[in-house]
Amino acid sequence: MDERFLVFDVDNTITESCKEISDEMAKTLEKLEQGIVFISGTNITELKRMISSKLKRKHHLLGNTGTHYVIKKENLENEIINNKLSKDEKKEIIQALKKLKEKYKLLPLTTENDQIQDRGSQITFSILGRNAPSEKKYIYDTSKDKRKKFVEYLKTILKDSYEMTIGGTTSIDITRKGIDKGESLLNFIKINNTKKENTTFFGDQLEEGGNDYPVKKLGIKCIEVKNPEDTIQILKKFIKNKNSMLK
Repeated sequence: MDERFLVFDVDNTITESCKEISDEMAKTLEKLEQGIVFISGTNITELKRMISSKLKRKHHLLGNTGTHYVIKKENLENEIINNKLSKDEKKEIIQALKKLKEKYKLLPLTTENDQIQDRGSQITFSILGRNAPSEKKYIYDTSKDKRKKFVEYLKTILKDSYEMTIGGTTSIDITRKGIDKGESLLNFIKINNTKKENTTFFGDQLEEGGNDYPVKKLGIKCIEVKNPEDTIQILKKFIKNKNSMLK
């Protein structure tokens, strides 16, 4: 019988941006019978801090929008995929981001390296800085209109060579062309010999233009959540229903 999986976005779905999952979230995830998967633009090191440090059970981490895939269980770790960008690709992306910064005078609240992050298989531009105060990040671009404008400008430089995804509260994630959460999840399904029908996705940005939307387009069952507390309440009902797949 094919294994069933529950797949979770990270920021604002299972935890606040950059924060460890709560004890209640960890306890709830431990009770699920299905395999659990976390997909995010965040890098693997951060995902291990935010999620793996609180979980004892086996789980799958799809970091950098799925370009870096690791299976974790306590101190055991198995790297499945790590599709790193080349030096030339990184240089091209970073130069474009520096032009964007100069044009729109985008200064971080933290440091330069915290704003333009080389995550190996992905370059992430966190406009205020990844570690900027959460309250400032949440109100910076709630409509995503600022980042949509920035992406349009980047496309004039990078053309169609790369995928540019609006994620989290202030970020733009840049990967090789064709890579998004949808494609990465399809690859995960293939690697684990399961099917789309055996997968349920939880996310907070399922609307068109949101970074979870590529998953919805695949026809995978999606459950939209408002925040981590909402996710916990849905999962508790899920568990009470003896872990059967939600109707």
